[in-house]
Amino acid sequence: MKAHHLTIGSPRGVDGSSTVVMQQPLDALDKACLAATRAPWSSFAPTWKLDLSGVIDLPLMQRALDAAVARTPWCAASIVNGAWVVPEHPRLIISTTTVEQAVLDRFIDVASEPVMEVLLLRHTDTRATLLFHQHHVLADGRAFLQLLGDFFHAWRSLESGTSPRTELVARRRQVELVSAHGLARAWVFCRGAFVSLGELARAVLSPVAALPSNVGTDYSGSNATLHHDVPLSRLEGWRTARTKLGLSTNDLLAGALLRALSMWSGQTGTTHTLFFPIDARPREGFDSFANHLTNLQLRWRTDAASTPLDYAHHVHREAAKHLDAKWPWLRVLFDAFVGQVTPLPTMQRALLDQRRLVTNVSFSNLLPLGTPDADATGRWSTRHCTVERLRITTPCVPPQAVNVTVARSGDAACFNFNFKASAIEQARVAALVNDFQRALDELDAALISSLPANSIGR
Repeated sequence: MKAHHLTIGSPRGVDGSSTVVMQQPLDALDKACLAATRAPWSSFAPTWKLDLSGVIDLPLMQRALDAAVARTPWCAASIVNGAWVVPEHPRLIISTTTVEQAVLDRFIDVASEPVMEVLLLRHTDTRATLLFHQHHVLADGRAFLQLLGDFFHAWRSLESGTSPRTELVARRRQVELVSAHGLARAWVFCRGAFVSLGELARAVLSPVAALPSNVGTDYSGSNATLHHDVPLSRLEGWRTARTKLGLSTNDLLAGALLRALSMWSGQTGTTHTLFFPIDARPREGFDSFANHLTNLQLRWRTDAASTPLDYAHHVHREAAKHLDAKWPWLRVLFDAFVGQVTPLPTMQRALLDQRRLVTNVSFSNLLPLGTPDADATGRWSTRHCTVERLRITTPCVPPQAVNVTVARSGDAACFNFNFKASAIEQARVAALVNDFQRALDELDAALISSLPANSIGR
């Protein structure tokens, strides 16, 4: 049990009854996610919205969920007195709902209920949306995509009469990402302190300017999203040009977003920051159902003359400086130390009350993670049911009233422009989506013009 850092005990449950449980102390990133939580208005809980078509068999879905939760019992845990508390027989019951928005806005009280809920919203006999509403304290995007893959693997297994997976997935600590020991580990810690403190000093001494999404102050309203699909074939069509230019798909998408944000801001010559969450897991041999994120903060200046391709080159150059030096990974130990020693109320005040503008917009690109255990078309499916579209709503944390995520949704990339409706008007966010579409069009034209005429269409 050491690998999971569990202890077995018999504390009082949240209902006052005595029960045998698994327990595990909160990790540093767990506390960071809880810091964005304040009753009754702020529950940092993304909702994964799976639009289904086919046979909507709720009992079979429940059995599949039971199998997935058996592998990842933390889904049914609550958090009591600074520790994860997992019931002896962890289980989540799929409930029903008639209003999607009510799920997006519901506050998850992690001290008195599980950190995740699953609900079915029926539209017709053959159409429904399955909603996985999870507090971010539970897991990051990579881990949650794996959980959804497990769920559909279990569903298919039950349909065919075979056994679902049963191996317990560990919940490992963030510091386990660093394999160095002794003096080498101390050196990593010191270098990480230099990186993190240097970034903080820069934020204080050279503050960024506000975007339209950073000026609203009322974060008590609804969590909302404008979902914008871009065909994957369009992104694949960039391959020849981006390879020739030495750019990645992420460089190009971020470049288009920076162009859109610059147009949307109506400013020129102002400095802003784009925040990239980065999966910190080693490429192989590190299975963990938890949050294992580090980050990269990239500065850019608004310039009416800069094209999406100009911004893409800027993203590539600036990101390479940090990635080549391994700065996002060097800071893991120091950031984890700070997270552990800082009291949760202090973190909440800094995040929810003081609201220092350190970064303007977060862009989380989940496209490289794909859809684990998907079929040949990239969709989750069973014999009788298919996920036609994957949408995600991620709540915004002040002072960022807009954040952007993108994930694969069948044969499209679904860009989720998430916003806090009380802090910025939907029409303003719709204008940003339009500017992003225009930036993609500009990018298409620039990439085509960068190729020899006889290579177009290959």
